[in-house]
Amino acid sequence: MPQALIVGDVGIVGANMRKLLAATPGWHSIGVSRRALPEDPDHIAADLTDRSAALAMAPKLGGITHLFVCARVPGKNPSDEARVNRLLMEHSLDALAAAKAPLQRVVLVHGTKWYGSHLGPYRVPAKEDHPRHMPPNFYHDQQDVAEARCRQGGWTWCALRPHTVWGFSTGTGNNLIMLLAVYAALSKQLGLPLCFPGPAATWSKFSQSTHVDLLNRAMLWAAIAPEAANAAFNVTNGDVFRWCDLWPRVAAFFDMSTGPVQTLSLATMMADKAPVWDAVVAKHGLQPYSMADLAGWAYGDGLMANTWDDVSSTVKIRQAGFAEAIDSEEIFLQSMAELRRNRIIP
Repeated sequence: MPQALIVGDVGIVGANMRKLLAATPGWHSIGVSRRALPEDPDHIAADLTDRSAALAMAPKLGGITHLFVCARVPGKNPSDEARVNRLLMEHSLDALAAAKAPLQRVVLVHGTKWYGSHLGPYRVPAKEDHPRHMPPNFYHDQQDVAEARCRQGGWTWCALRPHTVWGFSTGTGNNLIMLLAVYAALSKQLGLPLCFPGPAATWSKFSQSTHVDLLNRAMLWAAIAPEAANAAFNVTNGDVFRWCDLWPRVAAFFDMSTGPVQTLSLATMMADKAPVWDAVVAKHGLQPYSMADLAGWAYGDGLMANTWDDVSSTVKIRQAGFAEAIDSEEIFLQSMAELRRNRIIP
């Protein structure tokens, strides 16, 4: 029976991966994160940057056949981020080795920051064999660890590189669909049109995304497909979009008029809007999530600041056998509808 250890099971990718495996016959999963989940008997609370804490998990990991690394530990700066996330990777493998787990494959969930998409314009469409950018980058470090350790451990690895994961999640703030839905609800409560909060270049550039459901299915494929062994793959919805085309549909979803492009710092402008969100929750009888639970405004600012085209080639993963695709505009609206059904947004 395949058993998975999911590192980072409270984030959008890991939490939804546990749901997928729970619904997949023959699979069992254990999750680990720094956050405790007392109601979940298959969750371990541990700081994996601490080797002793990681090794303490070993008695529970004796049956693990697959490791999914979905976590990102923030650092003080890029070098520190690379250091702590390399430790997370190394200590996870140390714990599995101490448990003598029958590990078969490690799946790393990375992203287009591999190509330097966060640093400035990069070569597009990005392909898996494009050269690395100037370090530090913890994605590079983690893959280096996997490549070195697999030769000793007798298992294989696969790295997936999605871009701007969309889907259903609460509690992390790093969810663009949730963030923009909260932004729209706040704007409507204040009697404002729905203005695009990023630069004009972001409004019109080519963007891409990866819905979490598609990513999770790609992760499951990557865990078992022979073609995925010891290889990296871009994985996106399979298309591109422009915000200038999608934005009017978002406004229509909230029954709002569209405003102009209005470049602003969300982190600054939303700093005093928690009471407005509380009023939205009370007015519409929403679930009692705070604004901070749903929207990480600095995360939104970071995404909006990327004014260059974001495009990854998915030819390699399609040729290897995973050929799923989703219409990005349609899944964006479907995801917001799911938030509405769950009474998280009005």
